[in-house]
Amino acid sequence: MKKFLVLLLITSTSLYGFGRRIELCFSDPEKIRKKSSSPEDRLIVMINSCTKSFKGAFYDISSVKVAEALVKARNRGIAVRLVTDSDTLSGKAIEKILKGGIPVVEDNRPSLMHNKFAVIDGYFVYTGSTNATLNGSYKNNNNSLIISSPELAEIYDSEFEEMFSHGIFGNRRETGAFTALTKKYHVRIDDADINVYFSPEDNVERIINSRLKKAKKSIRFLAFSFTSDSLGETMIEKFKKGLTVEGVFERRGANSEYSEYTKMMIEGLPVFKDRNRHIMHHKVIIIDDYRVITGSFNFSKNADRNNDENILIIDSEEIAAEYTEEFRRIFRRAKR
Repeated sequence: MKKFLVLLLITSTSLYGFGRRIELCFSDPEKIRKKSSSPEDRLIVMINSCTKSFKGAFYDISSVKVAEALVKARNRGIAVRLVTDSDTLSGKAIEKILKGGIPVVEDNRPSLMHNKFAVIDGYFVYTGSTNATLNGSYKNNNNSLIISSPELAEIYDSEFEEMFSHGIFGNRRETGAFTALTKKYHVRIDDADINVYFSPEDNVERIINSRLKKAKKSIRFLAFSFTSDSLGETMIEKFKKGLTVEGVFERRGANSEYSEYTKMMIEGLPVFKDRNRHIMHHKVIIIDDYRVITGSFNFSKNADRNNDENILIIDSEEIAAEYTEEFRRIFRRAKR
């Protein structure tokens, strides 16, 4: 049975055009990558190749190409279902999706359904910081992951159904008497250990902080929004103890009274504002060159307490090296 499942995964991965079980994709707004496939391209490949179901939870879906691919998938018999934020439920792409008969559930609340993930055929998870928009894929700095793992897909599928089928958004605790005891957080894929958490129910800020406190050598970050005092204070404390702590802030909002940027500057940390004329939209922390925290979660109180968000914590030197390469590229540009 195990051999059959392994063969099925290998076959499925090959059919979708991906050679590894964890594939990374970075946007390329500066057009400097020799071989670049945008997050939008990857997502459309997944939609076009799926054979049974596509479940997507995206804060913003405004890419007409993605919408057309979803409608085509539904027309060939794929069960396509979507969750999105009420604030973005408009525009040509959404109109095409609704006219195509695809069911869409909105959150109907002031806080955000800020996820950017999809579960495809119960085998694949597409997630990261990238919304299904042209800006997200081509103008802003973003990252996406495509992971083949039925165990991980099951975890994300449970979160999707909570929103789509039960209309539960922004829940502070899991429903059901034994959910907290049975809920899965961890999967192992090849040599990588992956933990997945959702906010508000999993207290994500506390989880990130616990990982930061375990850092022994280095902390590097790319932050679209960084207003969390607790995370900022831990990074400053680690810097004062001699660790390498460096980062890049999206310039818009970096000088606000709530941002950690000025505080870190005063404390002498090498932090800089990004120079992309659009948006540096990453939400990434790299710890000790082997642990990566990424997802939709901005480092803020709203992300922790109010919004629907998700993060992955990936322990893998190989994955960390790819994120570190992206960090260094953005860091060098910001420093100049």
